[in-house]
Amino acid sequence: MSTPVTSPRTPPPVKLDRVSGGVYPRSPNVSVNKNVEWINSKGAWTFYLALIFLNWILLSTVMSPGYAWTYVHLIHGVLTYYLLHWHKGSPIDMDQGKYDKLTFWEQLDDGVQNTTNRKFFTAVPVVLFLLATHGSDYRRQPLGVNLAVVLVLVIAKFSAMHKVRLFGIGEVKYSS
Repeated sequence: MSTPVTSPRTPPPVKLDRVSGGVYPRSPNVSVNKNVEWINSKGAWTFYLALIFLNWILLSTVMSPGYAWTYVHLIHGVLTYYLLHWHKGSPIDMDQGKYDKLTFWEQLDDGVQNTTNRKFFTAVPVVLFLLATHGSDYRRQPLGVNLAVVLVLVIAKFSAMHKVRLFGIGEVKYSS
């Protein structure tokens, strides 16, 4: 009886990209965008949700828990709109300007739509909106402001808005 010969050198594990409908192997010659790759690390989503919850706890000490969700939703909306949809480029020097015209959202998952990361970052403002509207007094809560924030954030994440600059706002122009 012979035993199969195994190679002492095993190939490195294949990196996988999670895309709606399946998981696909990443080509080994594709460059990785270090600006957004941290989103795929273990615990990134948990850390993100923990920060949101920590903000709610801090705000709940000075106001009612329902209104704290409203303020968490508003603060989250302003910060994520700026960081994900307004600010362009990458702080990583190795990128050599490759991502200067792209926002963080456009860089995320190499621009592939409907990935689990994109679905997660789309669901978070919707859940915060629901928590803010449900937790507040319906007669006195700022429903219009909450609705405006969630609409702006969700519409900015639509695939039809990918690389779209409304009225030229935020467009990067280089002089030759």
